[in-house]
Amino acid sequence: MNTLDAFKKVMGELRGGMYRPVYLLHGEEPFFVDRIAGELERTVVEEHARDFDLTVVYARDTDPDGVRDVCLRYPMMGERQLVVLREAQSWRIDQLEKLESYVNKPIPSTILVICYKHKKVDGRRSFAKTITKNGGLVFTSDRLRDEHLPGWVQKYVAHMGRKIGPSEARLLSDHLGSDLGKVTMEVEKLCLVTEQGGTITADTVQRYVGISKDYNTFELQNAIGARDRDKALRIAHYFGQDIKDHPLPVTLAVLNSYLTKLVLAHTLRGRPAQEMASTMKVPPFFLKDYQNAAGRYTLRSLLDAQHLLREYDMRSKGVGGNEAPGELLTELLVRLMDAPAS
Repeated sequence: MNTLDAFKKVMGELRGGMYRPVYLLHGEEPFFVDRIAGELERTVVEEHARDFDLTVVYARDTDPDGVRDVCLRYPMMGERQLVVLREAQSWRIDQLEKLESYVNKPIPSTILVICYKHKKVDGRRSFAKTITKNGGLVFTSDRLRDEHLPGWVQKYVAHMGRKIGPSEARLLSDHLGSDLGKVTMEVEKLCLVTEQGGTITADTVQRYVGISKDYNTFELQNAIGARDRDKALRIAHYFGQDIKDHPLPVTLAVLNSYLTKLVLAHTLRGRPAQEMASTMKVPPFFLKDYQNAAGRYTLRSLLDAQHLLREYDMRSKGVGGNEAPGELLTELLVRLMDAPAS
């Protein structure tokens, strides 16, 4: 089960009042760990009892014996207490495993939540297996792959009672990257200025997130794919005027990823669409755009373009001169788009 599906399942359990004695929330993506822990803090103990029956401790400030002692207490105001251990990744694995005697026989009136962020607990060791064996839950929070981000944005916007088109969702995810905390904050901001049931438009994104709907890496890729030289050079000029928000190394990395997908579109031609989208790591909705773009270039010219990117990446770092980023990008695009067409 992937992270998104597992997250929905866990949140469904919590909203239905189904709780496990122990939760191990671990993995590279902190967003899901924080959301699940936050939902547990919000629902397990009623508000009037939280001063007594909700305990949040940080691993750096305590030890396994201290956590176990808190877990062995009985609730004072309700039928259960919640103990949340944050930043557990700061402990060595042998320290964490000192809690194994407790998770092997958890107290029915205690729910223990272990937040172990930015990395995973070794699943081959007995600790995670003991949690599962005794009715607990181990949730692995993997980072979403880039091709899944636009779909996630659309689903989150729908969860907030609004709508957003695939192009606008991709614009957001391309600009904001894979930090789901940052993406969520911006989506929630957009939802605040969009009425319930309304649609988040490109104009709304431009106004409130600060992404130009016409001058961004998404539109630059579209211009290259369409061999629209004038549009590509206008975007290059815009980027050159604002190198703080459009640093050349980042733009080159985005273009390299794009050209790699066009190369794959050539080499995978004739394969089933689902297989192509999965191999290229693109949302199926956009597959046709990549196929059309690839058809405007020869495979040789795309491979040569990737060599060009490496050359300009070195030049952007001062090798062979000290040229302005905007000038380098303009020169690169001219050479790229003068390549032979298919």
